[in-house]
Amino acid sequence: MKKYILSAGLILGGLTAFSQITVERSSYAVAGDWFLIASDTAIDENTSNALKMGGANKSWDLTGWANRDIVDTTFFADGFTYPGAPAGCNLVSFERDPMTLEELPTYFNISNSALRVILEAGMTSGSGGSFKLMEFPSTMGTRYQDSSVNLLTTLASDFGLELPFIDSVRITYSLKANSVIDGYGKLKMDAGEFDVLRQNLNTIVRVNFMVRNTITGTYSSLPGFGDVTENISAYAWFSANGGYPLLSANSDTTGNITDIEFVLASSRGLSSGLNKVANQNGFRVYPNPAKETLRAEVNAVSSESASISVFDILGNEVISMSNLMMNKGLNQFPVDLSSVKPGVYFINFIQGEVKTSQRFVVE
Repeated sequence: MKKYILSAGLILGGLTAFSQITVERSSYAVAGDWFLIASDTAIDENTSNALKMGGANKSWDLTGWANRDIVDTTFFADGFTYPGAPAGCNLVSFERDPMTLEELPTYFNISNSALRVILEAGMTSGSGGSFKLMEFPSTMGTRYQDSSVNLLTTLASDFGLELPFIDSVRITYSLKANSVIDGYGKLKMDAGEFDVLRQNLNTIVRVNFMVRNTITGTYSSLPGFGDVTENISAYAWFSANGGYPLLSANSDTTGNITDIEFVLASSRGLSSGLNKVANQNGFRVYPNPAKETLRAEVNAVSSESASISVFDILGNEVISMSNLMMNKGLNQFPVDLSSVKPGVYFINFIQGEVKTSQRFVVE
Protein backbone atom coordinates (compact mmCIF):
# COMPACT_ATOMS: atom_id res chain seq x y z
CA MET A 1 0.00 0.00 0.00
CA LYS A 2 2.33 2.88 -1.17
CA LYS A 3 3.72 5.59 -3.93
CA TYR A 4 6.78 7.31 -5.91
CA ILE A 5 8.69 9.85 -8.32
CA LEU A 6 10.75 10.21 -11.51
CA SER A 7 10.76 12.61 -14.45
CA ALA A 8 8.25 11.76 -17.19
CA GLY A 9 10.89 12.50 -19.79
CA LEU A 10 13.33 10.07 -18.21
CA ILE A 11 10.63 7.43 -17.92
CA LEU A 12 9.68 7.70 -21.58
CA GLY A 13 13.30 7.79 -22.66
CA GLY A 14 14.17 4.71 -20.62
CA LEU A 15 11.12 2.66 -21.58
CA THR A 16 12.30 -0.55 -23.21
CA ALA A 17 11.14 -4.10 -22.53
CA PHE A 18 8.68 -3.31 -19.75
CA SER A 19 5.64 -1.09 -20.05
CA GLN A 20 4.71 1.23 -17.23
CA ILE A 21 1.14 0.88 -15.98
CA THR A 22 -1.26 3.17 -14.15
CA VAL A 23 -3.12 2.03 -11.05
CA GLU A 24 -6.62 3.56 -10.83
CA ARG A 25 -9.46 3.23 -8.35
CA SER A 26 -10.94 0.58 -10.65
CA SER A 27 -7.76 -1.45 -10.17
CA TYR A 28 -8.56 -1.97 -6.49
CA ALA A 29 -10.97 -4.40 -4.82
CA VAL A 30 -14.74 -4.04 -4.74
CA ALA A 31 -17.36 -5.73 -2.58
CA GLY A 32 -17.50 -9.45 -3.40
CA ASP A 33 -13.80 -9.84 -4.22
CA TRP A 34 -11.69 -12.47 -2.42
CA PHE A 35 -7.96 -13.14 -2.38
CA LEU A 36 -6.12 -16.27 -1.25
CA ILE A 37 -2.96 -14.93 0.39
CA ALA A 38 0.16 -16.71 1.63
CA SER A 39 2.90 -15.38 3.88
CA ASP A 40 6.60 -16.12 4.26
CA THR A 41 8.10 -15.05 7.57
CA ALA A 42 11.74 -16.00 6.94
CA ILE A 43 13.42 -13.80 4.32
CA ASP A 44 17.20 -14.04 3.92
CA GLU A 45 19.39 -10.98 3.37
CA ASN A 46 20.04 -11.60 -0.36
CA THR A 47 16.33 -11.97 -1.06
CA SER A 48 15.60 -8.88 1.01
CA ASN A 49 18.09 -6.84 -1.00
CA ALA A 50 16.63 -8.09 -4.30
CA LEU A 51 13.08 -7.20 -3.28
CA LYS A 52 14.08 -3.71 -2.12
CA MET A 53 15.52 -2.75 -5.52
CA GLY A 54 13.44 -0.05 -7.22
CA GLY A 55 13.69 1.89 -10.47
CA ALA A 56 12.47 1.60 -14.05
CA ASN A 57 12.24 -1.68 -15.98
CA LYS A 58 12.89 -3.88 -12.94
CA SER A 59 12.16 -7.57 -12.55
CA TRP A 60 11.18 -9.14 -9.22
CA ASP A 61 10.98 -12.94 -9.11
CA LEU A 62 9.04 -14.73 -6.36
CA THR A 63 8.95 -18.17 -8.00
CA GLY A 64 10.75 -21.17 -6.57
CA TRP A 65 11.62 -19.86 -3.11
CA ALA A 66 8.65 -18.27 -1.33
CA ASN A 67 7.32 -20.38 1.56
CA ARG A 68 3.65 -20.63 2.42
CA ASP A 69 3.90 -20.45 6.20
CA ILE A 70 0.31 -19.25 6.58
CA VAL A 71 -2.46 -19.29 3.98
CA ASP A 72 -5.70 -17.38 4.50
CA THR A 73 -8.46 -15.73 2.49
CA THR A 74 -9.22 -12.00 2.56
CA PHE A 75 -12.75 -10.95 1.57
CA PHE A 76 -14.18 -7.55 0.66
CA ALA A 77 -17.67 -6.30 1.52
CA ASP A 78 -19.81 -3.18 1.10
CA GLY A 79 -18.94 -0.73 3.89
CA PHE A 80 -22.39 0.90 3.78
CA THR A 81 -24.14 -2.32 4.80
CA TYR A 82 -21.43 -4.05 6.85
CA PRO A 83 -22.59 -4.38 10.51
CA GLY A 84 -20.82 -1.95 12.82
CA ALA A 85 -18.88 -0.13 10.09
CA PRO A 86 -17.93 3.42 11.18
CA ALA A 87 -19.11 6.59 9.44
CA GLY A 88 -17.36 7.23 6.15
CA CYS A 89 -16.67 3.54 5.48
CA ASN A 90 -17.61 2.32 2.00
CA LEU A 91 -15.37 -0.75 1.72
CA VAL A 92 -14.44 -3.45 4.24
CA SER A 93 -11.80 -6.15 4.05
CA PHE A 94 -12.03 -9.03 6.48
CA GLU A 95 -10.77 -12.48 7.31
CA ARG A 96 -12.95 -15.06 9.02
CA ASP A 97 -11.77 -17.43 11.71
CA PRO A 98 -12.61 -20.89 10.27
CA MET A 99 -13.34 -22.28 13.74
CA THR A 100 -15.42 -19.51 15.31
CA LEU A 101 -16.52 -17.79 12.04
CA GLU A 102 -15.63 -14.47 13.72
CA GLU A 103 -15.00 -11.75 11.15
CA LEU A 104 -11.91 -9.59 11.60
CA PRO A 105 -12.58 -6.42 9.58
CA THR A 106 -10.49 -3.48 8.39
CA TYR A 107 -12.51 -0.42 7.39
CA PHE A 108 -11.69 1.77 4.38
CA ASN A 109 -12.88 4.84 2.60
CA ILE A 110 -12.06 4.57 -1.09
CA SER A 111 -12.62 7.09 -3.86
CA ASN A 112 -11.23 7.91 -7.29
CA SER A 113 -8.39 9.80 -5.62
CA ALA A 114 -7.33 7.68 -2.63
CA LEU A 115 -7.63 4.57 -0.51
CA ARG A 116 -7.78 5.47 3.18
CA VAL A 117 -7.94 3.19 6.21
CA ILE A 118 -10.37 4.34 8.90
CA LEU A 119 -8.88 4.40 12.39
CA GLU A 120 -11.61 3.45 14.80
CA ALA A 121 -11.87 4.94 18.26
CA GLY A 122 -10.61 2.29 20.63
CA MET A 123 -7.68 0.85 22.52
CA THR A 124 -5.37 0.60 19.51
CA SER A 125 -6.35 3.51 17.32
CA GLY A 126 -7.24 6.40 19.59
CA SER A 127 -10.11 8.73 18.80
CA GLY A 128 -10.48 7.79 15.16
CA GLY A 129 -9.73 9.42 11.82
CA SER A 130 -8.26 8.08 8.60
CA PHE A 131 -4.89 7.49 7.03
CA LYS A 132 -4.00 7.39 3.34
CA LEU A 133 -2.64 4.07 2.02
CA MET A 134 -2.81 4.57 -1.75
CA GLU A 135 -3.31 7.45 -4.17
CA PHE A 136 -5.20 7.19 -7.47
CA PRO A 137 -4.15 7.40 -10.20
CA SER A 138 -0.61 6.19 -9.51
CA THR A 139 2.29 5.90 -11.93
CA MET A 140 6.04 5.91 -11.53
CA GLY A 141 6.95 8.95 -9.42
CA THR A 142 3.61 9.52 -7.67
CA ARG A 143 4.24 10.89 -4.17
CA TYR A 144 2.14 11.86 -1.19
CA GLN A 145 2.48 12.64 2.50
CA ASP A 146 -0.17 12.11 5.15
CA SER A 147 -0.46 12.29 8.92
CA SER A 148 -2.92 11.52 11.67
CA VAL A 149 -2.98 12.20 15.42
CA ASN A 150 -5.35 10.25 17.66
CA LEU A 151 -6.00 10.42 21.39
CA LEU A 152 -7.14 7.73 23.80
CA THR A 153 -7.95 8.31 27.45
CA THR A 154 -8.40 5.39 29.82
CA LEU A 155 -8.56 4.82 33.57
CA ALA A 156 -5.15 4.51 35.19
CA SER A 157 -6.29 1.26 36.84
CA ASP A 158 -7.15 -0.18 33.41
CA PHE A 159 -3.58 0.62 32.41
CA GLY A 160 -2.23 -1.16 35.50
CA LEU A 161 -1.20 2.03 37.30
CA GLU A 162 -1.86 2.61 41.00
CA LEU A 163 -0.33 6.05 41.72
CA PRO A 164 -1.42 8.70 44.26
CA PHE A 165 -3.56 11.50 42.78
CA ILE A 166 -3.51 9.89 39.30
CA ASP A 167 -6.83 8.79 37.83
CA SER A 168 -6.35 8.45 34.06
CA VAL A 169 -3.84 7.90 31.27
CA ARG A 170 -3.84 9.73 27.94
CA ILE A 171 -2.13 8.00 25.02
CA THR A 172 -1.39 9.98 21.88
CA TYR A 173 -0.80 8.10 18.63
CA SER A 174 0.91 10.07 15.88
CA LEU A 175 1.28 8.63 12.38
CA LYS A 176 3.21 10.29 9.57
CA ALA A 177 3.59 8.72 6.13
CA ASN A 178 5.84 9.41 3.16
CA SER A 179 4.91 7.40 0.08
CA VAL A 180 6.34 7.14 -3.42
CA ILE A 181 5.96 4.84 -6.41
CA ASP A 182 9.65 4.10 -6.88
CA GLY A 183 9.65 1.28 -9.41
CA TYR A 184 7.89 -0.53 -12.21
CA GLY A 185 8.49 -3.65 -14.24
CA LYS A 186 7.66 -7.36 -14.08
CA LEU A 187 6.68 -9.40 -11.05
CA LYS A 188 6.96 -13.18 -11.48
CA MET A 189 4.82 -15.31 -9.15
CA ASP A 190 3.30 -18.76 -9.00
CA ALA A 191 0.07 -17.10 -10.14
CA GLY A 192 1.74 -15.68 -13.28
CA GLU A 193 3.83 -12.78 -14.53
CA PHE A 194 2.48 -9.25 -14.17
CA ASP A 195 3.25 -5.67 -15.12
CA VAL A 196 3.47 -3.87 -11.77
CA LEU A 197 4.11 -0.62 -9.97
CA ARG A 198 6.12 -0.83 -6.74
CA GLN A 199 5.18 1.42 -3.83
CA ASN A 200 7.41 2.26 -0.86
CA LEU A 201 5.61 3.58 2.20
CA ASN A 202 7.64 4.89 5.14
CA THR A 203 5.61 5.46 8.30
CA ILE A 204 6.77 7.07 11.54
CA VAL A 205 4.71 5.91 14.52
CA ARG A 206 5.08 7.92 17.73
CA VAL A 207 3.29 7.04 20.97
CA ASN A 208 3.23 9.41 23.94
CA PHE A 209 1.95 8.58 27.45
CA MET A 210 0.64 11.21 29.91
CA VAL A 211 -1.22 10.97 33.23
CA ARG A 212 -3.80 13.28 34.81
CA ASN A 213 -3.29 14.74 38.26
CA THR A 214 -6.61 14.83 40.13
CA ILE A 215 -5.58 17.92 42.14
CA THR A 216 -4.48 20.16 39.24
CA GLY A 217 -6.64 18.49 36.59
CA THR A 218 -3.73 18.65 34.12
CA TYR A 219 -1.82 16.00 32.19
CA SER A 220 1.94 15.53 32.46
CA SER A 221 4.47 12.97 31.22
CA LEU A 222 4.13 9.53 32.73
CA PRO A 223 7.11 8.86 35.06
CA GLY A 224 9.43 6.27 33.58
CA PHE A 225 7.86 6.53 30.12
CA GLY A 226 9.22 8.57 27.25
CA ASP A 227 7.91 8.85 23.72
CA VAL A 228 8.03 5.57 21.84
CA THR A 229 8.98 6.05 18.18
CA GLU A 230 9.19 3.45 15.43
CA ASN A 231 10.02 3.84 11.75
CA ILE A 232 8.30 1.31 9.51
CA SER A 233 9.14 0.79 5.85
CA ALA A 234 6.85 -1.32 3.69
CA TYR A 235 6.67 -2.17 0.00
CA ALA A 236 3.75 -3.20 -2.21
CA TRP A 237 3.49 -4.31 -5.83
CA PHE A 238 0.27 -3.41 -7.68
CA SER A 239 -0.99 -4.52 -11.09
CA ALA A 240 -3.71 -2.86 -13.13
CA ASN A 241 -7.04 -4.42 -12.15
CA GLY A 242 -5.28 -6.75 -9.68
CA GLY A 243 -7.67 -5.78 -6.91
CA TYR A 244 -5.11 -6.10 -4.11
CA PRO A 245 -1.32 -5.85 -3.72
CA LEU A 246 0.08 -8.90 -5.51
CA LEU A 247 3.01 -8.79 -3.13
CA SER A 248 3.66 -6.79 0.02
CA ALA A 249 6.74 -6.75 2.25
CA ASN A 250 7.57 -5.32 5.67
CA SER A 251 11.01 -4.36 6.93
CA ASP A 252 12.50 -4.06 10.42
CA THR A 253 14.24 -1.05 11.95
CA THR A 254 17.50 -2.00 10.19
CA GLY A 255 15.80 -1.90 6.78
CA ASN A 256 15.84 -5.66 6.15
CA ILE A 257 12.64 -7.23 4.84
CA THR A 258 11.36 -9.63 7.48
CA ASP A 259 8.13 -11.00 6.00
CA ILE A 260 6.08 -10.96 2.83
CA GLU A 261 2.51 -11.67 1.76
CA PHE A 262 1.58 -12.67 -1.79
CA VAL A 263 -1.56 -13.59 -3.69
CA LEU A 264 -2.01 -17.22 -4.72
CA ALA A 265 -5.44 -16.90 -6.31
CA SER A 266 -8.31 -14.43 -6.50
CA SER A 267 -11.83 -13.75 -7.68
CA ARG A 268 -10.24 -11.63 -10.43
CA GLY A 269 -8.81 -14.63 -12.24
CA LEU A 270 -5.45 -15.26 -10.57
CA SER A 271 -4.64 -18.93 -10.13
CA SER A 272 -1.56 -20.21 -8.37
CA GLY A 273 0.85 -22.96 -9.28
CA LEU A 274 1.73 -25.51 -6.63
CA ASN A 275 5.47 -25.90 -7.14
CA LYS A 276 5.87 -25.39 -3.41
CA VAL A 277 3.13 -26.23 -0.92
CA ALA A 278 2.88 -26.70 2.80
CA ASN A 279 0.72 -29.80 2.35
CA GLN A 280 2.90 -32.80 1.46
CA ASN A 281 0.25 -34.18 -0.90
CA GLY A 282 -0.13 -30.88 -2.74
CA PHE A 283 -3.88 -30.53 -2.16
CA ARG A 284 -5.51 -27.17 -1.39
CA VAL A 285 -9.00 -25.68 -1.56
CA TYR A 286 -10.05 -22.02 -1.71
CA PRO A 287 -11.67 -19.67 -0.95
CA ASN A 288 -12.33 -20.62 2.65
CA PRO A 289 -15.06 -19.79 3.62
CA ALA A 290 -16.72 -20.49 0.26
CA LYS A 291 -20.14 -19.78 -1.15
CA GLU A 292 -21.48 -21.52 -4.28
CA THR A 293 -18.17 -22.80 -5.63
CA LEU A 294 -15.05 -24.22 -4.01
CA ARG A 295 -11.89 -24.47 -6.12
CA ALA A 296 -9.51 -27.36 -5.57
CA GLU A 297 -5.86 -27.54 -6.60
CA VAL A 298 -3.84 -30.73 -6.51
CA ASN A 299 -0.25 -31.42 -7.46
CA ALA A 300 -0.84 -34.99 -8.57
CA VAL A 301 2.02 -37.46 -8.24
CA SER A 302 0.84 -39.51 -11.22
CA SER A 303 -1.56 -39.51 -14.16
CA GLU A 304 -4.39 -41.61 -12.79
CA SER A 305 -7.98 -41.12 -11.74
CA ALA A 306 -8.91 -39.70 -8.35
CA SER A 307 -12.02 -39.14 -6.27
CA ILE A 308 -13.31 -36.35 -4.07
CA SER A 309 -15.88 -36.59 -1.31
CA VAL A 310 -17.35 -33.84 0.85
CA PHE A 311 -18.73 -34.65 4.31
CA ASP A 312 -20.63 -32.53 6.78
CA ILE A 313 -19.54 -32.24 10.40
CA LEU A 314 -21.73 -35.26 11.32
CA GLY A 315 -19.96 -37.46 8.77
CA ASN A 316 -22.71 -37.47 6.14
CA GLU A 317 -21.45 -37.51 2.54
CA VAL A 318 -22.99 -34.56 0.70
CA ILE A 319 -20.90 -34.51 -2.51
CA SER A 320 -19.21 -37.36 -4.36
CA MET A 321 -16.98 -36.89 -7.43
CA SER A 322 -15.36 -40.06 -8.79
CA ASN A 323 -13.19 -40.99 -11.78
CA LEU A 324 -11.60 -37.53 -11.94
CA MET A 325 -8.75 -37.76 -14.45
CA MET A 326 -5.57 -36.20 -13.05
CA ASN A 327 -2.53 -35.24 -15.06
CA LYS A 328 0.82 -35.54 -13.32
CA GLY A 329 1.54 -32.11 -11.88
CA LEU A 330 -0.88 -29.24 -11.30
CA ASN A 331 -4.63 -29.84 -11.69
CA GLN A 332 -7.42 -27.37 -10.88
CA PHE A 333 -11.16 -27.98 -10.80
CA PRO A 334 -14.36 -26.54 -9.25
CA VAL A 335 -16.57 -28.19 -6.64
CA ASP A 336 -20.24 -27.14 -6.91
CA LEU A 337 -21.63 -26.16 -3.49
CA SER A 338 -24.99 -24.83 -4.67
CA SER A 339 -26.87 -27.72 -3.02
CA VAL A 340 -24.93 -27.53 0.27
CA LYS A 341 -26.22 -25.69 3.32
CA PRO A 342 -24.00 -23.22 5.26
CA GLY A 343 -21.78 -24.92 7.81
CA VAL A 344 -18.49 -26.72 8.42
CA TYR A 345 -17.39 -29.46 5.99
CA PHE A 346 -14.48 -31.75 5.21
CA ILE A 347 -13.24 -32.54 1.71
CA ASN A 348 -11.36 -35.81 1.10
CA PHE A 349 -9.07 -36.39 -1.88
CA ILE A 350 -7.96 -39.92 -2.84
CA GLN A 351 -5.62 -40.90 -5.67
CA GLY A 352 -4.13 -44.38 -5.35
CA GLU A 353 -2.40 -44.52 -1.99
CA VAL A 354 -2.47 -40.74 -1.60
CA LYS A 355 -5.20 -39.65 0.79
CA THR A 356 -5.65 -36.19 2.27
CA SER A 357 -8.42 -34.14 3.88
CA GLN A 358 -9.07 -30.46 4.52
CA ARG A 359 -11.63 -28.55 6.50
CA PHE A 360 -13.61 -25.65 5.01
CA VAL A 361 -16.65 -23.50 5.70
CA VAL A 362 -19.66 -22.82 3.47
CA GLU A 363 -21.34 -19.43 3.99
